[in-house]
Amino acid sequence: MKKKGKLVIGTTMILLFAAGFAVLRNDQSAREESQESTSQTEPNAQTEETAQTVSMVRIYVDPSEYDAAVESENDYVSIYQTTSQETVIGKIHRGSWATFISQTEEMVEIQTDDGVTGYIEKQSASIQEVALSAVPKDLSNFKVVLDAGHGGEDSGALSTDQTIMEKDLTLATVQTIGEALTKAGIQVSSTRTEDRYLSLSDITAASLSEEPDLFISIHYDNSEIPNSNQGLTTYYYYTGAKEMAETITANLSSSVALSSNGTRFGNYYVLREQYIPAVLLELGYLNSDTDLSVITSDGYDQKVAQALLAAIKEIVEAEE
Repeated sequence: MKKKGKLVIGTTMILLFAAGFAVLRNDQSAREESQESTSQTEPNAQTEETAQTVSMVRIYVDPSEYDAAVESENDYVSIYQTTSQETVIGKIHRGSWATFISQTEEMVEIQTDDGVTGYIEKQSASIQEVALSAVPKDLSNFKVVLDAGHGGEDSGALSTDQTIMEKDLTLATVQTIGEALTKAGIQVSSTRTEDRYLSLSDITAASLSEEPDLFISIHYDNSEIPNSNQGLTTYYYYTGAKEMAETITANLSSSVALSSNGTRFGNYYVLREQYIPAVLLELGYLNSDTDLSVITSDGYDQKVAQALLAAIKEIVEAEE
């Protein structure tokens, strides 16, 4: 994987959702295909859950204040203990979501994912009304957005001999996953169905417009030194998505012949900029001879697809 957004190690100030990270849904109508997100199935079942409209805050930083390619303190907004702005009690990354509590003329009170309550300057707060509901209790009401990483002029990671490109593998894998999930009755849509480039903001906009219960971004990894790393990795950003990510990791680990690097926090744009449960999967290293032989073997995509289907079934059954 070349560039998927910046990974920040350590604790980050992220969104606290009620009821363990409730999910954005629309209970009334199906969406049609769009250029940004092509539906693979017609959503025809209404969810049993009643959506609740809540106020949330998306953290804003003027683009002129930070470098999108280099992580720095300018990517963060300070959280103050009081409206007097005398004591800083934390920070929160631009693009992150937080729970809205109250506001004054100049400040907005928020609560972060790890429970920090404080104030940020109003110029850094985009207050939005969003509809949230619980995870569906059956597969026919569960909706997934699949994202094939990279595409077009962005090849992504390459095999050691540079003959295999990540963008091609992710698209093929997403198509296989989509077929398996659709066959099981899950509502599936994809951010891209052909070899074309989408910006990270296009991807998140396409996903949120579909109002899914789970966003899955598919990738293949690489390392600076060939054969120095190997294995699967599952990334999440908001703590409410951690349990889903761990369920996916467990099913992948038991289904494919690759080592597992476990479930990790990842400050990737496509995870951070969405308040729905979102995970990013690295399905092996292309410049690892061991991983590449498994990745390109017959049936690898099918094993990944069946593992994800089993994970989603577990997630849904946990709600029954």
